[in-house]
Amino acid sequence: MSDPEERRPDEVEEEDDELASTPFDNPFFLPVLLLLFAGWFIYDGWFNPDMEWIKFNQVGAVVTSVLGAWFTYRAIRERRAGRESD
Repeated sequence: MSDPEERRPDEVEEEDDELASTPFDNPFFLPVLLLLFAGWFIYDGWFNPDMEWIKFNQVGAVVTSVLGAWFTYRAIRERRAGRESD
């Protein structure tokens, strides 16, 4: 067992530093990304119908729209829970 005061200086610095926040930490990052993909799939699947892969775009629009709505709901709940704890 080592004494806490006998730690190396670099170990002490690592404990004191907090992780910097990034845009990826925002709870709305994934929902916005999914909804942008849904918008693209909707445009490509219904407003640009002369393609061979139209079914892929139509199914992709449904899947990304549902996932975007679900993650938006979770992000709103997470944001409200964060405000209540402050």
